[in-house]
Amino acid sequence: MRQLDAETPVVMATGATFSAAPGWWLADERDGLVHLDEPSRELSMWLVATTATDRAGAVAEAWRKVRPGFALAVAQDEEGPPDDGWDALAQTVYVTPSEESRVVLALAMRSGKAWYVALIDGSQAALGRRGAQLGATLKSLRTPGMDRESFAGRPIKLDAETLRAFDAYVEEARVAAGIPGVAVQVVSRDRVLLSSGHGVRSLAAKQPVTPSTRFMIGSTTKSLTTLLMATLADRGLLTWDTPITRLLPGFALGDAATTEAVTLRHTVCACTGMPRQDLEFIMEFAGWTAERRLATMKDMKPTTGFGETFQYSNLMVATGGYAAARAAQPKGPLADAYAKALSRYVLKPLGMTATTMELATGKRADAAQPHAQDLSLTYRPIALGNEGAVESVGPAGGAWSTVEDLGRYLQLELRKGRDARGKVVVSEDNLLARRQPQVKISENQSYGLGVFTDADLGVPTFGHGGNTIGFTSDLVFLPEHDVGLVVLTNAGGANSFRSAVHRKFLELAFAGKAQAERDLAHALAQAKTEMASEVALIDAAAPAAWFDALIGRYRADGIGAVEVRRDGDRVIFDAGEWSSAISRYRGRDGSDWIILTDPPWAGFTLMLADDGGRPKLVLDAGQQKYELRRIPG
Repeated sequence: MRQLDAETPVVMATGATFSAAPGWWLADERDGLVHLDEPSRELSMWLVATTATDRAGAVAEAWRKVRPGFALAVAQDEEGPPDDGWDALAQTVYVTPSEESRVVLALAMRSGKAWYVALIDGSQAALGRRGAQLGATLKSLRTPGMDRESFAGRPIKLDAETLRAFDAYVEEARVAAGIPGVAVQVVSRDRVLLSSGHGVRSLAAKQPVTPSTRFMIGSTTKSLTTLLMATLADRGLLTWDTPITRLLPGFALGDAATTEAVTLRHTVCACTGMPRQDLEFIMEFAGWTAERRLATMKDMKPTTGFGETFQYSNLMVATGGYAAARAAQPKGPLADAYAKALSRYVLKPLGMTATTMELATGKRADAAQPHAQDLSLTYRPIALGNEGAVESVGPAGGAWSTVEDLGRYLQLELRKGRDARGKVVVSEDNLLARRQPQVKISENQSYGLGVFTDADLGVPTFGHGGNTIGFTSDLVFLPEHDVGLVVLTNAGGANSFRSAVHRKFLELAFAGKAQAERDLAHALAQAKTEMASEVALIDAAAPAAWFDALIGRYRADGIGAVEVRRDGDRVIFDAGEWSSAISRYRGRDGSDWIILTDPPWAGFTLMLADDGGRPKLVLDAGQQKYELRRIPG
């Protein structure tokens, strides 16, 4: 095998082509098989051009070539709808010993009569580090004559009939997905083309959603954070390349060289190699300030090099947002400084009067309430306090807003930095700098500065989605076609709904293939199948003695202390800030787990392990493994 020093095009004997990522190891094709390893050799992919006539035969042929005698049991098997030029797609995930933290799967893809199979085997940590590069390689795979959908060169159609059809679909999809409430707005640079509300703000109180209903917007906040940075760059208070330690002198990561090298740009580019460590603020957040949260980063290190691959870090964006705020507001707590700077330089100039960083916004009469799914995938109201996790990382995902306010932001993007009166709010240069690709996600998708860029369908789009515990959002704009869309929901994890609405908007606007309904139906059905298979592993007859052995307090570095306790006939996993009832869960490999059963944590699992005669709870997040050890006493 040879290690690649640049992105490398590969042509297979069949004429199929793909691109291999720099730093990966590549073995030339042999007997229809190409072998790739990620840089540290902890994750392998074999791409096999098979001679089989069906999926089962193709997967079996691939394993015979790669690993004769392969006999792992199947954990999940899923056939997906045709997509991205492929006539058939399917995925098989295999059972591996839980303690190995290993992923083994087969992806089968058919183009015409030809089946290609990608076999993947490696550690969860390596998949976490290199998942974007692996995905980019797979997405780049093309076969001779493959016909991929493209909207390039097509005119956009957003007349009244099209907008009515889109709004009707939003309601249809909302009902199908069980989403409590949705608000949507479509704008051009000068007009509001559509503004509507669907469903209710809360399943408990049933007030209707309107365009002025406030929702948490999660990571859509990141685009506002980098807009703030752009306005401060205009004022000479900072530059995109200002070292973070100059803005926050006490800031440090666990790697001195990275600390020294990180600039403002790096905090919001998803390109520094810092891994996602959200569990640290999800598990422990009550009373945490921004200052305390940033101080924990002194123990965090990058797992890939600068610019090597896309790794998304909320903590890095929070750092950048607070650093920018400190440049604008030299005194006071960082969270207050950020809120004041955002209000002064972004929200007030745009008339975004309903947008705020205050969690207490959720107590207002005009606010939607968070919802999450139970083990039947039915949405239930959840306590607002669950959303407190984002308070100490506010610039990365803590804003509340409305579709009306975000429509005003979209119009600023479409006007290249000017407000409705033509006044410059932010310079075109600094506004557009945010849209420049900083790191590749896939062949036609990149991450800029707090903005995703996507030309996968031949039409350049920009924007950012968002998720919190009980809300899901989407924001997208098409500058070449003078249109933007914002969708806000009060449902956690509603990504399939968000994707379907996004797709429907584009397919109606550009006369694309009608597949939004199909994709949503498949995603919802597959989610139910997968959850049912998980619920089937719950041991409803677990004896009381099994739970009794778990009662006690536990602690792990990074995520703090938890308690397992009895509450009447229920056993509770109590993280302090939140809690859930638990059940016993038996892994497919025979391992023992606990599964949380109350929303919003329903389906969350921790593996049981022996710790010198005491139980310990293992929370495997891929690149981080947290071991909750029993506290004596």
